[in-house]
Amino acid sequence: MAVDYDPFSEEAMRDPHPIYRELRAEGCPHFVENRRAWALTLYDDLKKASLNAKWLDYNHGQTPAQLMLGEPTPHTFMTMNAPDHRKWRGLLEPFYAAAAVDREVPRLKAIVDTELEALRGRETFDAYHEFANQVMCINAGYNLGVPRAQAIHARNLIDRMILNRVPGQVGASTPDSQQAAGELMGLLAEHVQRMRADPEAGGPHGRVLRDAEVDGKRLTDEDLLFYLFSLLVVGSETTPMAVAGTFYYLAKHPGQKAKVLADHGLLKDAFRETCRYDQPTNMLARRAATDFELNGAHVKQGDNLLFIYASANRDDRRFADPDSYDITRENDGDLSFGIGSHFCLGAYLAQTAASLMLNAVFDAVEDYEVVDEACERAYGEHLNGFIRMAIRPRWK
Repeated sequence: MAVDYDPFSEEAMRDPHPIYRELRAEGCPHFVENRRAWALTLYDDLKKASLNAKWLDYNHGQTPAQLMLGEPTPHTFMTMNAPDHRKWRGLLEPFYAAAAVDREVPRLKAIVDTELEALRGRETFDAYHEFANQVMCINAGYNLGVPRAQAIHARNLIDRMILNRVPGQVGASTPDSQQAAGELMGLLAEHVQRMRADPEAGGPHGRVLRDAEVDGKRLTDEDLLFYLFSLLVVGSETTPMAVAGTFYYLAKHPGQKAKVLADHGLLKDAFRETCRYDQPTNMLARRAATDFELNGAHVKQGDNLLFIYASANRDDRRFADPDSYDITRENDGDLSFGIGSHFCLGAYLAQTAASLMLNAVFDAVEDYEVVDEACERAYGEHLNGFIRMAIRPRWK
């Protein structure tokens, strides 16, 4: 009997992994008829589709709600097909190369140390909301010329739009999420005007985008606002979730935590295993640009495609004992940062910043435990992970 799957169901949005196991057991892409969508849950299927760029149309959005609920789609390089995607993405690629990120390490470390110092001595603190999320949104704000306090305020508005959902909510459909969206757009529109008026405003990334001309096209105020919004979102969301998850899963596996406490060099492996085991980008969505066949699925042009990375990263055809958390696992080839032309631009930055944050906390504590009653996971179809994750440190 076919699995009854809808990415917007209560079951799938609260804890999708049991149903993902059932979908993988079908051995082929699963068609969700009422969404006209193919759910790609197997590692090989997702990888093959990702590497066949001619099959994919990115113009309609990248989240399930954008493609299947008609939510607004910010037009940035993230929602472009080649060659436009390569040209506009290429403007920012130099900032995210390994050498460029390495040059930013002293500045990033200063942010980490400042945010952690404000928490030092407290009995408990929220490793997601009060630490990792703060660090990453401050960094994203710096890159776009948004001051610290304003960047944190913008991130809080984004959380109200995207993460602070109530049971049964489908999409950004509450009055509060709509109010937050309006306030955020107003804040960013004012920042665009500051960038237009002051050549030095906008931060290193924002200035490049503002001044760029590609094939005779320059960004309008609306275009620039969309870039500010998108880069603030992606720059401060999934990495903090995975950092918080790393604290959580190490605490739930005391033997592995003991190894990390004794050797902080293992923190990079722990973070990467968290990304595989509890992939924060649960899924991204694409649209079929043409008819094609994939592992028995006859995909039609215009069908929606759900690239379910959280499932592919637990495919037992690719990973041994995939439902176990194991920091000694070799995760070469995992799909935590995607694959193909839309591979995560900030993958190296995410791993570098995560290492700095995790090392800073582990350097500052003798040990810690998780405060389970103060933990909360994201509820939704797109993101997956902790949005509240309190720890009780034993400070050095």
